[in-house]
Amino acid sequence: MIGRLRGKLLEADGTGVLVDVNGVGYAVSVPLSSLPSGIGGDVDFYIHTEVRSDAIQLFGFSTKDERDAFRKLTTVQGVGPATALAILSGLPLPELAATVQRGDVTRLCSIPRVGKKTAERICLELREKLSFSGQAPSAQQTFGPQGALMDDAAAALENLGYKSASVRAALERVRAEMPDGPLEAWLRLALKILSP
Repeated sequence: MIGRLRGKLLEADGTGVLVDVNGVGYAVSVPLSSLPSGIGGDVDFYIHTEVRSDAIQLFGFSTKDERDAFRKLTTVQGVGPATALAILSGLPLPELAATVQRGDVTRLCSIPRVGKKTAERICLELREKLSFSGQAPSAQQTFGPQGALMDDAAAALENLGYKSASVRAALERVRAEMPDGPLEAWLRLALKILSP
């Protein structure tokens, strides 16, 4: 099973990419949100491997959260990999989570490949399972008991303009150094890490 690919971008079009990894070209389907620009540059994808009787398909995502959302979407009856990619191409993760939690079937139906019954099933089955703030994962997925504190700190730092991945890494370091600190102390230490 392939879980991650890092290599050079050989080709890119509206549906996927070709990634050269040590001389082997991997065809990877990606949502528009993960579609890189700049042929020849380095790319890094989290991979979902789909094995069928007639094919092996790779689906690539720029973040683990996108890959997790893709996997959750494909658990819904009537949502295959192509439909899940269309949904992720049509809605950024925070908007997708908010749309599902509101039960906004009309918004989901505006995405190609999503009909009313499928949209209703997505809202019903994933209402409690999709929750993303910015690009950060939900507290329960990653941050354990300090989830609320981590969410608050992440939101504050992202509002200051720091990238989600950098914020997450900094907060993991802060939590390791100061597991029970107050929010203000976490923010001070995270800012030191983010602004060396």
